Amino acid sequence: MTAPQMWLIAAIVLFILEILTPGFVLANFAVASLAAALAAWFGASTTVQIIVFVIVSIASFLAIRPLLHKTLLKPEESVPTGVDALIGRLVTVTEPIGPAPNLGRIAADGDVWRARTDAPTRIEVGTTVRIRAVESGTVVVEVPI
Repeated sequence: MTAPQMWLIAAIVLFILEILTPGFVLANFAVASLAAALAAWFGASTTVQIIVFVIVSIASFLAIRPLLHKTLLKPEESVPTGVDALIGRLVTVTEPIGPAPNLGRIAADGDVWRARTDAPTRIEVGTTVRIRAVESGTVVVEVPI
């Protein structure tokens, strides 16, 4: 078996192992193995092949790995659901909300929620408010500016 064939087999095995393991580490060595195979194909000595392998490995780690992490490992955008989806929404007051600890009510998507405010003034029926937080079964609201 010739040197280029051994480097190609190493590259294929490393690419297959990369598919089975996360992290984009083995793919860098596989790329370096392809470069060393190319050097061997052009008749470079074993020392030159190893030097090409090391240099391309380092360059691959510095260039390809960060690029793959940016493109393939993007964090998924989460969509708030349940009560978390209420935060930031504008809703209408259905029962007056007095300053703490007096509770009132708001309507959000056909559901009626207990509501409280930290504001020192009373919020009247029909006022549009923004939901700031959800604490147990009570929403904390504020009058938007």
